[in-house]
Amino acid sequence: MRLRDTVEKAASLLRKKSIHDFEVFGISSDTIRVESKELELESLTRSNESGIGIRVLIDGAMGFSYGAESSENLIEAAVTSARYQFKDGHNRIPEPKAGYSAVESFDPEVASMSPDDCINRAVSLESAARQADPRVEKIRKASFSRASSHVRIINSNEIEAAYSTTSAGASLMVTVREGSDVQSGYDFDFSHSLSRIDVEKVGRSAVERAAALLGARQIKTTRIPVLFDPSSTAEMLEFISDAFLGENVIKEKSFLRNKLGSMCFSQCITLSDNPLDERAADACPFDGEGMPSQHTILVDEGIVKSFLYDTYWGSVAGIDSTGNSVRGGYRSWPALGVRHICLEPSCEPISSSLSSLPQVLKVTDIMGMHTANPITGELSVGINGTLLENGKAVYPVREVALSGNIYEMFSRVISVGDDTREFGNVLCGSLLVDAVDISSQ
Repeated sequence: MRLRDTVEKAASLLRKKSIHDFEVFGISSDTIRVESKELELESLTRSNESGIGIRVLIDGAMGFSYGAESSENLIEAAVTSARYQFKDGHNRIPEPKAGYSAVESFDPEVASMSPDDCINRAVSLESAARQADPRVEKIRKASFSRASSHVRIINSNEIEAAYSTTSAGASLMVTVREGSDVQSGYDFDFSHSLSRIDVEKVGRSAVERAAALLGARQIKTTRIPVLFDPSSTAEMLEFISDAFLGENVIKEKSFLRNKLGSMCFSQCITLSDNPLDERAADACPFDGEGMPSQHTILVDEGIVKSFLYDTYWGSVAGIDSTGNSVRGGYRSWPALGVRHICLEPSCEPISSSLSSLPQVLKVTDIMGMHTANPITGELSVGINGTLLENGKAVYPVREVALSGNIYEMFSRVISVGDDTREFGNVLCGSLLVDAVDISSQ
């Protein structure tokens, strides 16, 4: 109720001052974060925050201000900001489009969780990890969090939208020891619904990932089929996702520039941006400007079909917004961004492809993805994983380098697994590439 009043008061003040083009974005959030150590509470933080961001468009220049409360001073700050901004004919306050789709990502059980509830889950998370394997040496960052947020947008073009969402998350990092061999593992889970968070499973999985690397070896330099597990696939998809942003395409900072309608990926690849999927961290009926969220097909069986736009970059390109304006909070300007990348599984199960291959390197960790070239796709990264023979694990592998071009790898995909998992802003399964260069470090 308080957020609604704050947003509506700001809109009223703007109208009274005869500001004809404006937008008021408001968000309030209640967050609890807990960490467990030695099966006891290590830390607990709780934050309650609420505020609004105001944009005003005056003679083609966009001004911005933010604050916790609506006031004439906040309005004046936005107007003053506009006086010092460049005028740009593509600046505009969004106009309403078709209605919003139904999206449900609010769980009252999450919203009502107390600090004690969060502490109990963090302790259960750590306890599950300690009991999973006697070789567990150290638990780091056994954490559980929950958040409840409310968003409201009003603008001068009669857009008025509001939405409530919740989220819960658990994560844990662990080390296991066998003699002098020490390996680390990490896992997490995230959902808008409390019933879908299994903290004990997260604890056990992190330990399993660490234990799987005990006794790891190097392998000889070779070119070999590679199976990227869901987490490493998600990391690669997140890396290439910026190539689909209209801003990067227009600025010639995208590998996919001038490739609309071209076969740039394997026929196994069908990729979309879908913030209407209730599993997405950013699941919402509208974007950061109040434009309707939509399911946008980016790649259809290998063919590049579309790019992503907010209102500004859509205007530059002469294309409608795809509902891809994102915000980091009320203190941030809206900006173009990917919201939820989804990779469709192949028709045929990935296991049938694996069983026919004499050797495959399964990648479970990628180190140094940030060093890859986002425009050309050239990369050389460290990896950990497991060597498979005819689909069965032989021994773990570490201290190995993988090199090549990430876009070429996506053009050589021979199967996409149905072991789909949500990573907050990426939904994907495993990815099998027919041949990748591997070398010992």
